[in-house]
Amino acid sequence: MLLAPSFDGSEQSYQALAQATGLVPYDLKTRAKPGSWGLVKGFGDAGQAQELASRLIAAGFPAVLVDRTVAHDSERRTVPVQRVELGDTHFSLALKDRAMQIPYGALACIVEGEVQPGRPPRGLRPTGTSPASSGALRAVSPTLGEEQSFRDAHAAAPVGFLAADLHFATVLWIARIDSRVFDFGPERTGNVAADLAAFTNLLAGRSGVRIDRAVRTSSVASFADQPAPMRAQSWPPPSIRKVESGDPRFDGYSRLIGEAERLARRSG
Repeated sequence: MLLAPSFDGSEQSYQALAQATGLVPYDLKTRAKPGSWGLVKGFGDAGQAQELASRLIAAGFPAVLVDRTVAHDSERRTVPVQRVELGDTHFSLALKDRAMQIPYGALACIVEGEVQPGRPPRGLRPTGTSPASSGALRAVSPTLGEEQSFRDAHAAAPVGFLAADLHFATVLWIARIDSRVFDFGPERTGNVAADLAAFTNLLAGRSGVRIDRAVRTSSVASFADQPAPMRAQSWPPPSIRKVESGDPRFDGYSRLIGEAERLARRSG
């Protein structure tokens, strides 16, 4: 159950939300905040989720019910965009092997943030790292090379990059602007963050859509970082297959926000 950025965040609203959900206002204030999507409550039962959604909507709350499997939906794949040209009524996406003309009205939202490739989902261990019994443990004296490798591995920060995902109203695939390779044109200043923000602001303004930049603060991001439920997992499971080079936190967050914006647009 997600609450839209239009939630006003007043004390009266938090009190009414607490009565409807059974949660205390203090907890709700950490989950739902004005200006960004927030996770109000998670459900394992679709009937209970729909019942609460109906109550919240009837009470005037901007609530949207999103299936948790959306965060791990392989059909919502990201397609890299090399260049975007803005026209009067359409914008053109230059993909790897073709170009597409898209009307501004087809854009549902833009999700912008940092992608960290290869970050494993929270709660998953790399293959072969399951805890051993205490009887099998023994003292080990590492070599100098092993000590240095250990220090280097822990000192190295994840290599991330800024990106913006373009979500559309009628299709599930996502157009990704990867700031490392995207052609910003002659207006590029060299400040990647500023260049990306300037371009997405321009595209969002012409399309009349919202830019979501709350992946670092929204409660939806923590929810997206959780491992996929069993019914959404593919075979082989992550524990025995190579971890894909995506970022489950940003990718899952982006998919959830894109779907929430799409559903909110339909209901509005």
